[in-house]
Amino acid sequence: MKKIVLFLHGYGSNGSDLISLKDHISLDQKSSEFISPNAPEPCELNFFGYQWFPLKERSTDELKLGLSSAYLHLEKIIKTIKEDHEIETSQISIVGFSQGSMLATYYGLQSNYDFHSIISLSGSLPLPILEDLKLCNNNTQYLIFHGEIDDVVSSEQAVQTQNFLDNKKIPSKIILDENCGHSISPLALNGINQLYKSWF
Repeated sequence: MKKIVLFLHGYGSNGSDLISLKDHISLDQKSSEFISPNAPEPCELNFFGYQWFPLKERSTDELKLGLSSAYLHLEKIIKTIKEDHEIETSQISIVGFSQGSMLATYYGLQSNYDFHSIISLSGSLPLPILEDLKLCNNNTQYLIFHGEIDDVVSSEQAVQTQNFLDNKKIPSKIILDENCGHSISPLALNGINQLYKSWF
């Protein structure tokens, strides 16, 4: 069965950033494909990067508006992947970092699609946004990774997200790395590979 890993990069980065993770992911390269598109908008603060949505104020209202808009763009990406590769969404795992992680979680919780998994790296949603979501019933599982010394996105948001998912009976696991900042550590990669062991 063909497997697609869709990477969603962080704010101010680009698609070529996360694609390097594929070399550390234990999936059969012959039956797997790794896709890492650029976000739709040039980043306001980084001439060479892109953004899924603006982050001028970093307020809850700005996040809600931006995520709502980015949701539609991600929907187009998902549909294109389904059509081009003739697959079901259960054959897709979405791996997001920072802003891309927020979008992945936001999309997955409100989508009718069953994904294999959504992996959140250093970018969980704030509780006020989680509590405002219109949840859909699906069989997507979540893996949340966060560094405890992250000075960009608080690890508290990761804990709140996992508690939210647990209360909603949504399958999830959290990995906290006490020695990691706003980054992706070997603990995260190990967690991803452990999750993918059950992907048949």
